[in-house]
Amino acid sequence: MKKHRLYLLILFSTVLGFVLVEIYKPKPIDWTQTYSSKDKIPYGCELLYKLLPQVFRNQQISDSKVPIYHKSDEWKNRKSNYIYVYQYFRADLANLSKLLKYVQEGNHAFIAAEDFYGLNDTLHFETAYLQKFTKDSVNINFENPALKPNKPYLYHHQSIGSYFLLDLPKDSLKKVIIKTNAKILGKNYDGKPNFIKIDFGKGAFYLSTVPKVFSNFYLVKDNNADYAFKALSYLPENQVFWDEYVSIVGFGKKDRSILKAKNAKGEDDGIDTSPFKFIVSQPALKWAYFITLASLCIYLIFEGKRKQRIIPIIGTPQNTSLAFVETIGALYYNQKDHQAISEKKIAYLLAYIRNKFHLKTTVIDQEFREDLSRKSNLTISEINKLFDYVENIQISEKVTEKDLIKLNKYIEDFYQKT
Repeated sequence: MKKHRLYLLILFSTVLGFVLVEIYKPKPIDWTQTYSSKDKIPYGCELLYKLLPQVFRNQQISDSKVPIYHKSDEWKNRKSNYIYVYQYFRADLANLSKLLKYVQEGNHAFIAAEDFYGLNDTLHFETAYLQKFTKDSVNINFENPALKPNKPYLYHHQSIGSYFLLDLPKDSLKKVIIKTNAKILGKNYDGKPNFIKIDFGKGAFYLSTVPKVFSNFYLVKDNNADYAFKALSYLPENQVFWDEYVSIVGFGKKDRSILKAKNAKGEDDGIDTSPFKFIVSQPALKWAYFITLASLCIYLIFEGKRKQRIIPIIGTPQNTSLAFVETIGALYYNQKDHQAISEKKIAYLLAYIRNKFHLKTTVIDQEFREDLSRKSNLTISEINKLFDYVENIQISEKVTEKDLIKLNKYIEDFYQKT
């Protein structure tokens, strides 16, 4: 017994020490690209989400963590804007179809991502990355003179390296070029478009290849918040849906091959599908995992020996079921909880029917009553009389003592006759 206490004391002291170290040590900066409206980390979007009421005054703004497909009913009521900011835009076929229909019906979508899997095929564009940079900090700007400031917006070159390819070869042999109907709204320092508008049906897509410029890290620098404000101001002042749902379900072979190629190059696709990899990536979870494994190993080493346990004295079993039922019944009855008693009696009645007559009691319809009448040898009028009263009890907001007594009489009569 003393050895057990010693082991527990050592284990508790070790765990407590690691917990205190993890609590009081300086936490490293989390550079994860979440783009979440709730995250204050550098690549979260809490500041951008708080900026939305200044852009869309007196408009409802809601964030959603469900697929686009489930939001379609809310979009039918009024014109609105859809905003999506993430490292990659990826949607399965069902959600992509809903988004296209949503814009086609006169709504607007603002999507900031470095790649647009699936959407680029429909809107006829591609994205690419700048290969050479002459400076560490480079700039981007708008094309509209009314929005274009004298001093361009400066960013780290890796944050704005993605841009649009708008003239795509349809057939390399015939050299047919697909001309997209995109309107260029902004370019990077190399003159490549990184912010475009594509009319689609009655609405339009506003697409940006620089999602990082909308993150907390850049919004607090210089006048970069002005860029985000002006980019969002292209959208009409309508209700806003902020989408944080990221789905990899339904990816086609092309999309999976792109992700596989990026991982082979050492690029992070922003999604970690391995639970173990996530555990070891978090310091607190990693130490908890290792401590648990070490504790199990220690326990197996010192407590793995076979021991003779104390043989307990087994007394004569007593049947206390009846006393238990009487006690519980008296408790409910004394508290005047007739509603609870009636619910339990109905539940026991349905369980009795399922076990004795092998009938499903999910739906108490006329077909069920006729089957029960046939199997129990009771008339259909008797069955209807019982279950009509059961339904009345179930829909009643309050069950009186008189109602309970009457229900009990109907049920006991049923038990006796069957």
